[in-house]
Amino acid sequence: MFRDAEQLEHLTSVAALWDGVVQTLRARGIRHVIYITATGTPAHDSRVLTTCPGLYAQAAPDADPFLSHCCNSYDITRTGPEFLPDHDYLPDNAKAFIKTARSEGFLTGFGIPTRLRGAERYGGFNLGTTLDRDTFLETMWPQGEQFRLFCLLIHRRIEELSGTRTDHAPALIAPDMPASLDALSPREAEVIYMLARGLSRKEAARVCGISLNTVNEYAKTAYRKLGIHNRADAARLVFGQTTAD
Repeated sequence: MFRDAEQLEHLTSVAALWDGVVQTLRARGIRHVIYITATGTPAHDSRVLTTCPGLYAQAAPDADPFLSHCCNSYDITRTGPEFLPDHDYLPDNAKAFIKTARSEGFLTGFGIPTRLRGAERYGGFNLGTTLDRDTFLETMWPQGEQFRLFCLLIHRRIEELSGTRTDHAPALIAPDMPASLDALSPREAEVIYMLARGLSRKEAARVCGISLNTVNEYAKTAYRKLGIHNRADAARLVFGQTTAD
């Protein structure tokens, strides 16, 4: 889906970007899109972009269980009331919040963190569908890594446009991305983006939620497909600049 993100990169306002994100995701079966970030523990100063504002009619965004329970690791969480039985550990107020999503048509979804708790501002995306549990697991869940890469890219662009970036690494979305990247799997592309930004393989492993050995294998395969040899080559290919290897 990084080709979709590339098209959206040229938009110059958060509002236009958000509209494009919603349209892109709805074309891929996502009915509801929530982007929420907050600071501190417990969460406060929450900022939300959402297609289902009714979800927050009875509870403030600060109380969204996504912030307290989906942002402790980069794992994708199965969200929505259809998956509530899998999260019996949640407190009653969190369960009540999730149950209200059913009336909004948000039954199943992907909880995709883009920054973890402990960061200055943390949060991410909650992508909802109208599918029942079994249909979602069969048809949507296998696409999770593609959605995660897309969300990471869009998150970085939102930070750029809103002036909330807290680092100085190159943005994940790059103009005129080479066609050769189409040969990569979503996870290979994600690793290449991380390395091209200057992250170490250990840092990439943490962000991707996989082992260092697995990152090494993805990098090796991606380098071979792209005909490159190191992170400096990846940075030149992706961002048109160099970075120390």
